[in-house]
Amino acid sequence: MPLDYSPEEVAVIRRAIAPSPPKPPEEVIDAMRPSPGMPVPEHMPPFWKLFDLEMPLFLRLTADPTVKALSRYAFFPEVFDRLRSGADLPELAFSGRARGMVVTLTFADRAIVIKPLQSAKEDQLALVAGQIGVGPVQLETLPGYLTEEFVSGTFFTELPEDRQTDNNLADIGFQVGKMLRQLHQADIYYNDVTFSDPRGRSHLLVALNGGCRLIDFGISLNLDQHPELTRDEVNNFVRTLPMYRVFRSMAEDESHVDRFLLEYAEKLGASSKSEITSRDLLFAQQGLKMAAKHMGERIIEPVKDGFMKGYAG
Repeated sequence: MPLDYSPEEVAVIRRAIAPSPPKPPEEVIDAMRPSPGMPVPEHMPPFWKLFDLEMPLFLRLTADPTVKALSRYAFFPEVFDRLRSGADLPELAFSGRARGMVVTLTFADRAIVIKPLQSAKEDQLALVAGQIGVGPVQLETLPGYLTEEFVSGTFFTELPEDRQTDNNLADIGFQVGKMLRQLHQADIYYNDVTFSDPRGRSHLLVALNGGCRLIDFGISLNLDQHPELTRDEVNNFVRTLPMYRVFRSMAEDESHVDRFLLEYAEKLGASSKSEITSRDLLFAQQGLKMAAKHMGERIIEPVKDGFMKGYAG
């Protein structure tokens, strides 16, 4: 049986790898080498916390062919349970669209994505977004990570010309407007690019059947406790402000940043929820203009018309 570890051993391993541990000390790295000067087995650094306290278990992991292939990802519930049930090893693909390493694991019947949390409440926001059909469905995971269904499709800015008919564009606009309306009704402020950023990157995936979903809720805000907002939430809000990026580069030390965030928290607390979420509409408008630079000006009107209808409900 693959991954032949007791429930107690699996629990120990999971505590060691999640949340993601810091980089191991140099002395531990040196001790993990098979011999002096040799590299550390590339699948083992995530398990370094076991080196001192659970050496027999660490050595079993080092030699385990499944762990050699998948490293820490073998012990995420969605992967572990499938492999223990006899599934073949998935294919792994790594990317970096979000902060931190994102891995897609493709099994014969489905694909899943595992990625580190970007903010303290991202898992809560992503869960709600998945439940209302706006984002990927969330799956059982480990602390510090999201595990979610893989959303297939083409990013909006990469749609081939034969799919850029007025009807298709209007329908895409309608769905984006509807998705933002649903998020706002759930007290979620998306706070990120929908159609396009200045470099032509999008968070909007369009499936072959025309269905749309948004990905990445790492800097979104949950407004259910408004006007009370955490420092992390205020920081997420201001990260999308051009003025903050300038301020951050000029700040003398972290105390200046703390003071700025405290003052901005008061400003957000004095704003209504609708004033905050209205920035999503501005982002959509700006993003559509940016997308037009890559796709042509003709996309603007049908997408805009559909968007307005979708958001109005």
